[in-house]
Amino acid sequence: MKTKRENILLLILLILGCPNVLYSQACCTGGAPLSSNLGIAHYKANQLVVDLSYDYNKIDNLYAGSTKLNDNERERITQSTILRLSYALSDRFSLTAILPYVWQKQTVRSVVGSNNQSANGIGDFVLLGQYSLIQSHNNQLIIAAGPKLPTGSTSKRGNEFDILLPPDLQPGTGSWDGIGAVSYVRSGFSRPSLSLISLVSYRYSFEVGRYDGQQKYRFGNELAINIGASDSFNLGKHVIKPSLQYRYRHTQKDENNGSQFPNTGGSWMYLVPAINIQLSPSLQVHSNLEIPIHADVIGTQLITSFKGNIGLNYTINFIKTKYLK
Repeated sequence: MKTKRENILLLILLILGCPNVLYSQACCTGGAPLSSNLGIAHYKANQLVVDLSYDYNKIDNLYAGSTKLNDNERERITQSTILRLSYALSDRFSLTAILPYVWQKQTVRSVVGSNNQSANGIGDFVLLGQYSLIQSHNNQLIIAAGPKLPTGSTSKRGNEFDILLPPDLQPGTGSWDGIGAVSYVRSGFSRPSLSLISLVSYRYSFEVGRYDGQQKYRFGNELAINIGASDSFNLGKHVIKPSLQYRYRHTQKDENNGSQFPNTGGSWMYLVPAINIQLSPSLQVHSNLEIPIHADVIGTQLITSFKGNIGLNYTINFIKTKYLK
């Protein structure tokens, strides 16, 4: 009869011998979900906006193409705290910095037991410049662009057997990427408080070396489109701002040493209900859910079953004072 250690060693050999089976079944790249946390918005001159949020993503639905499979042997939990700092240099131009901290845990169950892998650490840092092309009473058009810096670790190893974890379990991607976004808001659509909102973002990924230069890995480029509506009303002393958006996300296949990596890439659709509560002129609490409504993945992949975000937003106004001589 095989001992428990022998069974675990057999499982490790299976994982090492078939990396495409276990290592590539996830819907996301390494690190935090940056495309849904860019925070493109208009800020008044000399405003500093500090936003701290918590993001929880449970990935445990196994799909082949657009078909859900009857399989509950794999699960991944990604948790992130995301600090976003935005400062407006003028009424049209502002800078935004995004710094995440990421926890990831993956569980694979089999006849010989469960294999757990986890990693945590600082994620990739993002710096965006935002410019308001149109800023009128009813229309707002903002463009944003900037780099994603490889500040997150890509060298985390397994808990028990010291095996280098796959790219999508690392806190960072290891690559310098470019991010661009366009946001448009049309206010007063049918009444003064109702707004139509849209956001399109794109991330271009560059190649990164792994395993001391023996592997060149590149995450697929990502396109995200959000379209929806928001409203606002007073509830006592507070302003409540509910919204509902449709979110479409598409990623290309990853590349490994110049070849397409199996079980990566695809398209996902979500409904995103959200609510913002203005507790004071400076303090706001916000939360949202991403409810999966459709997926069409390449190969076989795990996809999200539940994703939620909650955070606090605090605004500091710096007023320039002119001194008379």
